[in-house]
Amino acid sequence: MLSELGAGGMGTVFLAERDVDGTAQRVALKLLHGVPTLAEKRRMRRERALLAGLNHPQIAKHLDGGETEQGQPFLVMDYVEGSTLPDYIAAQPFDPGRRLELFRQLCMAAQHAHQRLILHRDIKPSNVIVRHDGSPVLLDFGVGKLIGESLGDHATVTVAFTPGYGAPEQRRGEEATTSADVFGLGTVLFDLLTDVRLSTVRKGDAPVPAPSAHAQDRARRLVLRGDLDRIVLKACAERPEDRYATATALADDIAAYLEGRPISAAPDRVGYRLRRFVGRHRLACAVGVGALVLVGVFVVRLDVERQRSHQAEIAAEREARYAHASRDFLVSVLGASDPSLARGKPITVGALLSAATQKLARNPPEDRATRAIAWLTVAEVYASLNDPQPGLRASDIALSLLDDRDRASGELRARALSARGKVLTQLDRHREALATMQQMVELRERLHAGPVEMARAYGVYGATAEKAAEFDSASRHMRRALAYLDQAGVGDSPDRASLLIGLLGMSAARSKVSEAQAYFGQADTAAKASLGPDDPLWFSLHKSAARLRYAQHRAHEERWHTRQALEIAHRIYGENSRLTADAETYMAMALIPEGDGRNVSDHLQRARAIMERIGLDERSLAENDSMLATHYLDIGDYPRSLAFADDAIARLPTDEPGMAQATINAHVTRARALLKLGREVESDGAFERALDMTRRFRGEGSAKYAWVALCYAEMLIDTGRLDEGERNLELSRAGYAVHFPGSPSMRSTFATADSVLARKRGDLTAARRHVEVALQYDGESHFADRFEYLRTRVIGAEIFALGGDTARAHALLAQAIPALERGALPTESTLVHARALMARLNHEKVATSGAARR
Repeated sequence: MLSELGAGGMGTVFLAERDVDGTAQRVALKLLHGVPTLAEKRRMRRERALLAGLNHPQIAKHLDGGETEQGQPFLVMDYVEGSTLPDYIAAQPFDPGRRLELFRQLCMAAQHAHQRLILHRDIKPSNVIVRHDGSPVLLDFGVGKLIGESLGDHATVTVAFTPGYGAPEQRRGEEATTSADVFGLGTVLFDLLTDVRLSTVRKGDAPVPAPSAHAQDRARRLVLRGDLDRIVLKACAERPEDRYATATALADDIAAYLEGRPISAAPDRVGYRLRRFVGRHRLACAVGVGALVLVGVFVVRLDVERQRSHQAEIAAEREARYAHASRDFLVSVLGASDPSLARGKPITVGALLSAATQKLARNPPEDRATRAIAWLTVAEVYASLNDPQPGLRASDIALSLLDDRDRASGELRARALSARGKVLTQLDRHREALATMQQMVELRERLHAGPVEMARAYGVYGATAEKAAEFDSASRHMRRALAYLDQAGVGDSPDRASLLIGLLGMSAARSKVSEAQAYFGQADTAAKASLGPDDPLWFSLHKSAARLRYAQHRAHEERWHTRQALEIAHRIYGENSRLTADAETYMAMALIPEGDGRNVSDHLQRARAIMERIGLDERSLAENDSMLATHYLDIGDYPRSLAFADDAIARLPTDEPGMAQATINAHVTRARALLKLGREVESDGAFERALDMTRRFRGEGSAKYAWVALCYAEMLIDTGRLDEGERNLELSRAGYAVHFPGSPSMRSTFATADSVLARKRGDLTAARRHVEVALQYDGESHFADRFEYLRTRVIGAEIFALGGDTARAHALLAQAIPALERGALPTESTLVHARALMARLNHEKVATSGAARR
């Protein structure tokens, strides 16, 4: 133990270290005071059991627990670095937006627990830690319980709430429900909004007061009065039925308030909705009101308007100078395309820019602003071409030439930050990219940019957050960008199309199929109304549409959209663009299910070559190698698959959400390759690591976790660990039912797994029944040529052969073997097995025919 972190009524929490594979890991160790009673031990065991069922980034993670040799119960949890919520409130200036976002995350943590039938029963500020990045973590489930569970005489060792923060029904000793935790959340929100401890102003059975009544200054009272008061009072209503039905409903009202929409806790009155409308559309309403005012006071305002006009002329002249400087520089660049200067060499944009940068370095313009504009132009062109390394150098030079204290160059600096953020994203340096884009957004806000410029700023920040796998932040910024376009009265346009395409891609990636389909319709309409035939946004639209079709299991349409994106990338971006490399990768992924091994390999190798040419770092190349590992596994080259997987894992980060997909895939591929090579123990360990990583990055309720659990189940069944395999199979089945309800391809996959399990148990009747179901769904699926289904046919052939239906077995093998031979190596296990089974059936047929003739 290193130090004491805190003490409560029953126990003390220490900062400690434990050894994990030779590495010291800091943890929080909870020990009971003195000699524990049986009731105290039961409570500690209960807390451990409840925490083990939770996996959420805003809930302290359970690591271990038990009793010491002296019988002292202990609990080991993640050590969360940060400060308690009361200390955080005391140290931070009042920023309602930031505090409400923190609170919204806390609501989602409580909802996570409720969805797993777990009540906290003691939500209060001191049970919340705020990390250094401003995200909250919910602690101490020591008095928690399962919803509907009766704890009998041992229900509480101490009172299951904290005075001042407990719900009325808890004070009366009644059964707690999720409404009690909603009440607790409301009390935390009171403290967050007022900087006052509720326990100091609420005594006994007194109801929770409105936050504005205890705000410390008039400005804050004005902020709290109205919707924020209503939210707290509804969450903390005396009667449970008058509160928010769920923690999610409370979080939704917080989101509505932040976005300027009406909240559910407010009265449904015309005046209220009108005020919220004006709040969301300040610019449009201000223009209308301003016009009326100008008519009435035209003479008084004439001099002011003349001064504004003069300032506008100065700004326009400055922008014109910037535009002329950019144009002159581009003219000088294009001048290098003179055939007499090119000397017969191919002229490309990249070659022209390279020549231009050399010229800039040798003979820079005397004027500092002109030099900055020239380098900024180079950076923006490289960013648009997705050639990041020279783009990063150019943007850094441009920023070094722009004085951040000079307000006149603010617009140029904002553009340079945007270009720098884009190329950092192309280099997969996501954290740096987000920090740079944050600077750009803040600068735009300080410059009081117009709504269209703010929409673009929020949109590009959202796109950067999406690449960093911060999907909630990305969606929030993109929706705010759309609100700015609404304020400006901008309808179908490239800006709107770009935002809708981004929201489409994120919704599809998160398996929110109906939401993604709605965004696709809106994006397609905006694109057709506003984009030219060669606009780069068509690439993004086809790429995002392919994601949607994949989530919908519409394979033919997925491949069509992916092919369109690939053709556009080569035509618009050329052979040295990150987007072209991405398009080659997407095409390979779309072809993997077809078993078209040669084309998959070609696309992946072309993607890797482009990545190397444009100077991507080792992590990005490792992501491509992870896909190559999967490809070689599918075609039966298991040693090469394992080599690529090992190499990818060695270079992929283990703590970056944006790389989680590739890292998880690499571990699963490694596990499957090890199994094929007969290294069962190592395969088991690799699967455990993949499950742990998926649990940490995506959560146990994610589609990714269901997929990893399915792969693990197949491994366990294959190696004869049938009961364990069946448990993982059911876990996976439940996950897929949530994310892909009614999918024929998934039903076929699980029916196939059921048939293998039944055959391993010796139940041939059940095996045949399950494989019949799999083949039926196989026929309904759009993935009829998929490798998995070829494997299903081979499994079915074996089962039918064992049951004496050799004709059916022969027919299935006749379908499967030619397709397998087109995509797999001769040593691929399914193909080897299929050929051996076909040879055996043919031999038996010949023997039976000979016996009949005799």
